[in-house]
Amino acid sequence: MTGRTGRTGRTGRTGRTGRTGRSGLSDRGDPTSFADLDHVGASSTPLLSDALIAARGGVVGYWSTDDITDGSLAIKTGKSWSAFRKLAPEVRAGVLDSEVMDGFSFDRMMSKIPAPDPLTRQDFEKVRRAADLRADRLNEIYAQQKDMMSFFGALFNASGARFDRTIEFIDALLRLCIPVEMRCKYEFGRARPVEIAPEVMPIIQTPGHGSYPSGHAVESMAIASALEHFSEEGSGPKIGPAARAMARRIAFNRVVAGVHYESDNAGGEILGEKLFKYVRKKAKSADDTPLALLYEKALEEWR
Repeated sequence: MTGRTGRTGRTGRTGRTGRTGRSGLSDRGDPTSFADLDHVGASSTPLLSDALIAARGGVVGYWSTDDITDGSLAIKTGKSWSAFRKLAPEVRAGVLDSEVMDGFSFDRMMSKIPAPDPLTRQDFEKVRRAADLRADRLNEIYAQQKDMMSFFGALFNASGARFDRTIEFIDALLRLCIPVEMRCKYEFGRARPVEIAPEVMPIIQTPGHGSYPSGHAVESMAIASALEHFSEEGSGPKIGPAARAMARRIAFNRVVAGVHYESDNAGGEILGEKLFKYVRKKAKSADDTPLALLYEKALEEWR
């Protein structure tokens, strides 16, 4: 599953955030786009490198370093938004991840979500009834395997670059969600529906990890919590209720598909909201750190 690889340097489940392949330059449909060109913030080819050798010889000629003084060699960086935004997207992602994970305790976070109750016949009865919706929800189920953010993006005008910092903040939040939910799935070790009842016959591939908590529930509720917070702080429409309804629909679609129980979603919702609150608290309590700067820029997009 490939996601915003041009933006974050990551592949995999970050594709759930949508906006696939955005390079940060301009869209390929734009007549002024540089997205098809090499070397303009992208990779090079041997042919282009050979051409640049010839061009340098014709333009620069002999280069004398006499005009460079020792005092001009200092490179000014520092903790500023200007310095952070100049980093490559994958480098920014790494810097944010290191800050988010600094001091994070998996055990403490896991203690905040309830352990799943033993499975009962009622759990499977709910899966059976949900299967009646498969034909109606099929397109959603397939799309949401890789992209959840497009469904949330339909709740506000996320076109162009107007909410890029919000999306980058959500990306960082989701990169925390994934390892935490995987650790929880391992610790709780709940069997998937088809592992107990073959009659479930899921319509998508059952993932190779535990059922509780639902990862889609964790991530969709984390996104909804972030959008609710930003819209509440902003001057536009308040999209919190709609975002939460969307998160619950996305999570329930996994029950419809036959890969989760409804009770998986309850724990996922709790964990997703708590992970957002953790990242928000870390951003608000910091001073001029990359996460704090990004959070402030995201807030500005909603004001």
